[in-house]
Amino acid sequence: MRNRCRIAASSRCSTARSTSPSRRRTDGMVDARSQRWGGPARTAALRLSAFGLLLPMALALSAAERSAPARTVDAALTQAYAEAIRARVLEQWLRPPSVLPGQRCTAWILQLPTGKVIDVQAEADCQFDAVGRTSLENAVRRAQPLPSKGFERVYVRNLRLTFVAE
Repeated sequence: MRNRCRIAASSRCSTARSTSPSRRRTDGMVDARSQRWGGPARTAALRLSAFGLLLPMALALSAAERSAPARTVDAALTQAYAEAIRARVLEQWLRPPSVLPGQRCTAWILQLPTGKVIDVQAEADCQFDAVGRTSLENAVRRAQPLPSKGFERVYVRNLRLTFVAE
């Protein structure tokens, strides 16, 4: 770098300072502005904080614009995913006589992306009796692997589904 500065003309050298009157006047104006705004560090900090405040807003707006149409598609796909799982479970469910038509039971299903059921539990407010709860849990286990092909985008590990006895 030093050799380059020696070879280059002093006006183009990054380490050489020009002492012309116009250069001194410009330096003085920059120094005065820097002092008025709290110095160069303060000015840089203000620029960074303004950038830091504006960037998340810009990113949020662009993300919202990109995902607005995708949300409706994902909502429809999520609904179809839940219905496919519910239909598969209802095919396997043998409703006991103690469960009356119209009774509801919500179950939590813990699953893998392949559709393998790890655990299933009926919620405490389930309207089914103990036999009905057990039969629903067994139906979920028999229904595995749960549908997963085509639903990879909306896969949920912990799934909460409500079943209504018919």
